[in-house]
Amino acid sequence: MSATTSLLMDPVHQGPADVTPPDAPGDHAALDSSRRPPLVGFVLQYWKSEDKWKALALLAITIGITFLVTYLMVWANKLVGEVTDAIVNKRWDILLPTFATGIGVGVLSGLVVITNVAIGQILDLRWRAWLTERFLARWTSSSKFYDIERDGLLLNADQRIAEDVRIFTDTSLNLFGNLVSTVTHIITFVILLWGLSQTIEIELFGSTWVVYGYMVYIAFAWAIGGLAVTHYFGKKLIALNMQKQGVEADYRYLAMQLRENAEQIALYKGGEREHRRLTERFAYVKRNFLQIVARTWKVDTARNTYGLFFDPLSTVAALPLYFAGKVTYGGMMRAAGAFGALKQALSFFSQAYVGFTNWLAVTNRLRDLHAALDEVEARGMGGFELTQAEQNAITTTEICLLAPTGELLTRVEPVAFGSGERWLVRGASGAGKSTLLRAIAGIWPHGSGKICTPRDASIMFLPQRSYIPSGSLAAALSYPGEPTQFSEGRLTEVLHTCGLGRLQGSLSRADHWQQKLSGGEQQRLAFARVLLHRPAFVFLDEATSALDPETERLLYDAILTHLPEAGVISIAHRESLAAYHDRVLYVRPNAGRSSGDLAQLS
Repeated sequence: MSATTSLLMDPVHQGPADVTPPDAPGDHAALDSSRRPPLVGFVLQYWKSEDKWKALALLAITIGITFLVTYLMVWANKLVGEVTDAIVNKRWDILLPTFATGIGVGVLSGLVVITNVAIGQILDLRWRAWLTERFLARWTSSSKFYDIERDGLLLNADQRIAEDVRIFTDTSLNLFGNLVSTVTHIITFVILLWGLSQTIEIELFGSTWVVYGYMVYIAFAWAIGGLAVTHYFGKKLIALNMQKQGVEADYRYLAMQLRENAEQIALYKGGEREHRRLTERFAYVKRNFLQIVARTWKVDTARNTYGLFFDPLSTVAALPLYFAGKVTYGGMMRAAGAFGALKQALSFFSQAYVGFTNWLAVTNRLRDLHAALDEVEARGMGGFELTQAEQNAITTTEICLLAPTGELLTRVEPVAFGSGERWLVRGASGAGKSTLLRAIAGIWPHGSGKICTPRDASIMFLPQRSYIPSGSLAAALSYPGEPTQFSEGRLTEVLHTCGLGRLQGSLSRADHWQQKLSGGEQQRLAFARVLLHRPAFVFLDEATSALDPETERLLYDAILTHLPEAGVISIAHRESLAAYHDRVLYVRPNAGRSSGDLAQLS
C-alpha cells in the first residue's frame, strides 16, 4: 500500500468475552511459547544497541561505586575490631579518633549508595525508553496491533508495553546490581575471612587434620543449604507469578471495556451481567493471589527458620580462634563480622529467589510479545501480493478470501476500481464484502490474489464505526493527520458541510469524543475527515448505517461534489444508495469461481 494510505478501520480492541481460567502460566492465546527469542539474547539486545556506550558508561559507574562501597565495608570491619580492642584495653586515646573515623566512613557510605541509586534510575529510564519505543514502533507499524488481535495471538499487548517493560528494566537492573555487589562482597570477604580464620586442627579417625580458612567453608555450606531449602519450597512461584501477570491484565481490560462501552451496556441494562463478569474475573485474581501468598509464606517460613536456627553461627564459628588464643577479642569480632558479611552476601541467592521468579514471569511475557510480532511479520500478507504502479485504478486479479480457520468465504472475479468511478458492493451478510476491503487495505492475510494500487495515491477506509481518539475535537477531526495541517476555517467549513456546525466552537476542547458523540454524529465526523484529507479513493463500509436518508443524501452529495475525481466504493444494504453509484459488484458467499459477478448499472 502507499505510504500515504490511511487505514480508518475500527481499531477498538474488542477482546474475548470470556477468558480461559488461568490454570496455565501466561495469558497468550494462540502463540507457541517455543517461538520466544532466547532469554539471554532478549535481555542483552539493549546493551548491543546504538545507545550501548552511554548505557555501558552509566553501568560502569554503578559497578565502580559498588566496588567503593565494598572497600568502605572492609574498612568499617577493620575499625570495628580496633574500636573493640580499644574498649577492652581502655585505650581512650585510640577509641575516640577511631570511633570518629567510623562515623565518617558510615556517612560516606550512605552518600555513595544514594548517588548510586540515582544513577541506576537514570540508566533504568534510558533502557525502558529504548525498549518501549522499540516495541511501540513494531506494534504500530503495518497494523501489527490489528494482526495480533485479529488472529488471537496474544492478549493485553498494550499492557505488556506500558507495564511489563517498566517492571522488566527496573527488576533487571536491581537483580544485576545486587548480583555484582554480592559477587564483589563474596570475593572480598572470602579473602578477608580466609586470612582472619587462619587454621583449625581437627582430631578425626586418630589423625590431626589442619583446615585452612575453615570459616569460609562453613559459610558456603550454610548458603547452599539455604538455597536448597528455598528452591524446594519456592519452585512453583515461577508459574504462579506468570499467571498473576495474566489474570491481573485480564481483569483491568474487562474493567476498561465497561468504561469505554458504558452507554451501550447501560442501554442493554447490562450492569448486573458486567458485575458478574468482573466478579468472576476477580475470582481468578483472588485465587492466584492466595496461592502466591501461601507459597511465599512457605518459602519465607522455611528460609527464616533455617536462618534463625543458624543465626549464632557467626560467633560460634569464630570462638575456636579466640579460645585457642590465636586472636584477640577484637580479632574475634572482626572474624565474626566478616563471617556475617559473607553469610549475608551468600544469602542473596535464596532471598532473591522470589524476586527472580517475578522477573522471569515478566520477561517471558515480553518475549511472548516479541514472538507474536515476529510471527505476524513472518506471515506478511499471506497469499496476497500487494503492488503499486503508475495507474489510475485499484486493480485485482481473482481474489480468494478465506476465514482465519482456512474456510473459503468467497471468490471475487478480477475488478478495477477506477478514479472517479462509483461502485456499490452488494451481497448477503457474511459473504465477505468487508473482508474484501480489508484485503485491499492490506490487513487481511488469509487468502490469495494480486492487488495493485496507484503509486502515491491516498486511500481512506471508513468502517461502520470510525475511531475517534480522545483529545481536542480538532485533533479527532484531523485524524490520522495532525490538526496543524488544517486551518481553523477549513475545519469549521467541513463541520458545517457535514451537519456538525454546532461543534465549531468546540474545536479546541479536549474530551472523550467517542463517548460524547452519537453514532450518527460519529459517522458525519468520519465524512468530514474525507473532505479534509481529499483521498484519491474512499471505501465506505456501511458508513451511513446510523443516519437518516436525508443526512445520508447530504453526505454523499458532499463527497461527489467536493471530490469528483475520487473513486468511491461503498458497501451497503440500503437500496437508496444505488442512486449514488453507477457500478455494482455482487459478492456471494462460497459460490465457486462465479461468485464475484460484475454488473454495470445504466
